[in-house]
Amino acid sequence: MRKSMNTIRESLSLGAKQPGISLQQRGGLREAMEAYGEALSMAEVGELDIAREIMGEFHAEHRKILVLAEGDGVPEAMVVYAVNLAERLGFDLVLLSVDDGSHSGVRFEDRARAAGQPLLDEAARRGVSCAHLLRRGLRDELLNTVSVELRRVEFVITRRAEAERRHAALTVPEFSLKC
Repeated sequence: MRKSMNTIRESLSLGAKQPGISLQQRGGLREAMEAYGEALSMAEVGELDIAREIMGEFHAEHRKILVLAEGDGVPEAMVVYAVNLAERLGFDLVLLSVDDGSHSGVRFEDRARAAGQPLLDEAARRGVSCAHLLRRGLRDELLNTVSVELRRVEFVITRRAEAERRHAALTVPEFSLKC
């Protein structure tokens, strides 16, 4: 009788504590190599269905559109554009509110949540998966950091002027809306 993929993974779990072994999983290349290695191992022993399932799970992670919320929130035109685009492409939305440190923590969180609510409501109404992240720091650094953390961020939607956008060294394409 064939073992299920979950049974095999549980017996080979890298996250399980074993005496004398300490492994930490990290994102990006390491995770990709582990998934490919696991799938290759299953294929080598004749478990082709399990190998396909592993690769399918790895590549099934949803693509994302990152939307930058400015201090005054997300304009209605940007909400409509982002949700329509995500719906048509089958992508998830992630709203990023950035605090440069000039506001008190609680005040920033309350303002950011209220400002992002129209986007979250419209996404929910249209069946688009949407999350809201609140971060403190420099805008361009956070856009890059969050893009890497979330993986599969296809592009960023902002309201920045083109001249300002050209000076940013983002790792993903940025599209600016005039609204």
